[in-house]
Amino acid sequence: MGSGIVDIANTSLIFWETITFLILLALLYWFVYPPIRDQIRQRQQSIEQAIDEAEKTRKEARELLEDYRQQIQEARQEARQIREEAREQGEAQRDRAKKEAREEADRMVKRAREDINRERESALRELREEVAGMVVQASEQIIGRSIDRGDHERLISEALDELEAEVTGASAGSSGGGG
Repeated sequence: MGSGIVDIANTSLIFWETITFLILLALLYWFVYPPIRDQIRQRQQSIEQAIDEAEKTRKEARELLEDYRQQIQEARQEARQIREEAREQGEAQRDRAKKEAREEADRMVKRAREDINRERESALRELREEVAGMVVQASEQIIGRSIDRGDHERLISEALDELEAEVTGASAGSSGGGG
């Protein structure tokens, strides 16, 4: 056969190899490529879905974080408000207690003064009666006779005036003496 540039035996081999290759490509394209393509599309969709879910989860996480921050801020504000109210109530309670204690002390002092005045009046009344009795007795002994009601009143009044003058003078002298 010839040894030319194009050898017919080799040409037919090349032709059949090309045809076989094209048939192989066609078979690959119709039978192998669609499942691979579908697998790639499914994988791509699952990756996109995973990315979307991740974005959604990230967005939800941000919203939750913002909600938690808001709740924490509100809780802090509420805690401050509760502390302020408690402090104000404590101050009001303390002021009420002070006021009540002052009022009770004032009432006690007033009662004590009233008791002292009552006791003083009672003591003065008893002293008047005692002095009056002594004056009447002494007058009757000195005069030697019974005295009438007018003389009796006059003598008692004079004796009490003298006694009050002595008591007032004695208390003024003892308080001004310094010792």
